[in-house]
Amino acid sequence: MKTTLPCPNCQNAITLDDFENFSSPFTMKCPNCKAKLKETRVTPFLLIGVIAIIPLFIYLGETAKTFLSGIIPIIDKIPTSIVFIGVLYPVYAIYERFNGLIMFNKGNLQLKKRQ
Repeated sequence: MKTTLPCPNCQNAITLDDFENFSSPFTMKCPNCKAKLKETRVTPFLLIGVIAIIPLFIYLGETAKTFLSGIIPIIDKIPTSIVFIGVLYPVYAIYERFNGLIMFNKGNLQLKKRQ
């Protein structure tokens, strides 16, 4: 497993911690030279994965809300997204960590073209 990747612009190391600090795969910048980066190899597949996992997250959120509303009736009035974040955030965090590891280990970083 890789621990660093070279920046395509300055060749300085980008660590996994730096990679996890990127807010999204579409706004990546080298922490050293601030060059805008894009990933081209696995991002399309990860986007397809998002389309597949969103229904699962909705189902898990609804299931958690139904279960909790039997115990605490006021939960029925709270939006499902808030229940999901409050109860199932660790599931989402594991999913995001998995995406980051795939992108870091299998991805191909390139410089974004200037516009």
